[in-house]
Amino acid sequence: MTGARALKVVIIDDQPVIRQALVRLLRPESDIEIVGQAGDGEEGLKVVHATQPDVITLDLEMPKLDGFAFLRLLMAKQPRAVVIVSSHATRESVFRALELGAVEFVAKPSRIASEADLQPVREDLLRKLRTVTKLSIRGVAERMRLQGQGLRLRSHSSEDLLSGLRLPLEPPLAPRYLLCIGASTGGPPAIATLLQTLHTRLPISVLITQHMPSKFTAAFVDRLRRTTPWPVREADPDLPVSPGEVLVAPAHHSLCVYRDGAVIGVRHSHEIVESKGGYVPSIDVMFGAAAETMGSHVVGVILSGMSGDGVHGVQAVHKAGGRVLVESPQSAVMASMPEEAIATGAVSDVAPLPKLASLIIRHVLSRQNIVADGSK
Repeated sequence: MTGARALKVVIIDDQPVIRQALVRLLRPESDIEIVGQAGDGEEGLKVVHATQPDVITLDLEMPKLDGFAFLRLLMAKQPRAVVIVSSHATRESVFRALELGAVEFVAKPSRIASEADLQPVREDLLRKLRTVTKLSIRGVAERMRLQGQGLRLRSHSSEDLLSGLRLPLEPPLAPRYLLCIGASTGGPPAIATLLQTLHTRLPISVLITQHMPSKFTAAFVDRLRRTTPWPVREADPDLPVSPGEVLVAPAHHSLCVYRDGAVIGVRHSHEIVESKGGYVPSIDVMFGAAAETMGSHVVGVILSGMSGDGVHGVQAVHKAGGRVLVESPQSAVMASMPEEAIATGAVSDVAPLPKLASLIIRHVLSRQNIVADGSK
């Protein structure tokens, strides 16, 4: 790569054969330089301190100091971009690692004897290593500071704002509002934090599109179910959208809703043309379908992520009279997606992650003619 400094990478994995396979896979890349290796987290901290890499590839199950303890110490002392290279067997652990400060993950094959076994994930790994150089380490540190504060933030903001909300005597068949959340790199912990700060009494259902490898969707759903107060499930065409629940886009289809009489249904995305960007699941498709179905009763939220998806969806929500909120690029782990959304001119509010919940609540309540102090 002429005129640009090579990306400095440290590889941490307890299996020498995997370390060497990664070295052989990455070494031919002219813009990547392997500056160190380590077989456990304890050694890894020393190597990182000595080499000051741009990005670290990290296994999670290691002796002495495992990947989780390594992340805690690394992010407290010398934050760096970390890409988890994990087998499918540890996919639940991946989301725990993301909450501890890792920013991306690659589903490595279960058997690796040489670099040839890594070829199926080669392009994904290279893209993510190059992508994370654009992220904000300050955003990672700020996100970690918010971890564990979600329930406290919810009790201090949502409870006060919702004090005057009158619940219907009988639950409606369909949600009054759809909250659509789109994210990519850096998204999973941000989504969890936002859901923790939103009260389940809100008259909404939540739709989520998060770009991730297909085999990790179920683990993501389970993680959100266990770490937030919301009922969470993967979107299913056989089940309508119920008020007060969270639906996550499945791995191979975009989350498309439609109206069927008094209910809101979910349609397989192969019945709808996917976005030009080629993302599946697609934020554009989810936002567009929600806007067509619910009109002004849609709130679209764009969180951390790489550019390329969400722009058309943001414009569709705005055109339908809905409201679009975007995480501040200064607080996002990856600013590209928020920046592209803001550039459309269709965004109503830009705010750091901790303030998005109160903006959403105020908007939904204002549409019901209920002001923040609970009076009519």
